[in-house]
Amino acid sequence: MKRRYLISMIPLLFAIMAFAGCQQDSSNVKGYYDAMHYVTEGGGQLDFKLYPTDNPEELKAVISRYAFRDTVAQFNIDLNSSNTSSFSSLQKAMNNQIQINGDFRQSTLPTGSWTHIYLDSKGQEVEVTNTWLRDSLLVFGDIVRELLRK
Repeated sequence: MKRRYLISMIPLLFAIMAFAGCQQDSSNVKGYYDAMHYVTEGGGQLDFKLYPTDNPEELKAVISRYAFRDTVAQFNIDLNSSNTSSFSSLQKAMNNQIQINGDFRQSTLPTGSWTHIYLDSKGQEVEVTNTWLRDSLLVFGDIVRELLRK
């Protein structure tokens, strides 16, 4: 009788082990952040950080690489009607009011461009993998590219 019971439990045990092994870490990343670090590698290389300023309607952009060259550039990005949603998303992410981790995975193809967005807290960076948030923050790459062309 005991043997029959144990044999009937085997499929259940395998199911439990498989489920436990496949679970992703769904816990929220906790913290308050000092800056956003935007990095595009491959074609269209761009590397910059965005910092909040004393004015909530402005961000400071510090560019360190552009088009495969070390670059030193700094300017302010002003809040306007075309970037209101991105400003709001960044502010919420930096104040830990929105989950930054999610299910986005970067391509592993050997050619192309890859953009990584990180939130920085005291020198430690956490990648933004929440797809909705990441898409909202990608707007800042376009804004910085446009300002660099001027």
